[in-house]
Amino acid sequence: MKLSTFISIHSVLLFLFGLGFLLAPAGMLSVYDTSTNSTGLLTARVFGIGNIQLSIIMWTSRNDVGSKILKTLVLLLFLGNALAFMLSLQAQISGVFNVLGWTNVALFLFFAFGYGYFQLVLKGDRDAS
Repeated sequence: MKLSTFISIHSVLLFLFGLGFLLAPAGMLSVYDTSTNSTGLLTARVFGIGNIQLSIIMWTSRNDVGSKILKTLVLLLFLGNALAFMLSLQAQISGVFNVLGWTNVALFLFFAFGYGYFQLVLKGDRDAS
């Protein structure tokens, strides 16, 4: 798979989750059998905005193969997804979410491995387009 395709897929997913958390945070949380107070709902909306912003940055950068910005973005996406994987795994093991929470664990792991792979490819200066 090309890096631009991988980023495109991730960008679309982030955008959709971002919209969900921005427009209907309580509904998004209820899918995972959890709820929160008004502060948590505000935080979920801010999280949604962050996802939308990141998805737009990813979408607009996805074809800039070889650029310093894309190389940095791939490294940051690797680190962010690796950390998110660890946090979501801890939350899942602790029983914070229902069984659907394992999809978050799997998605973060998938994207961490993917960006880790592309980080190695970009370090080798091979064309990862």
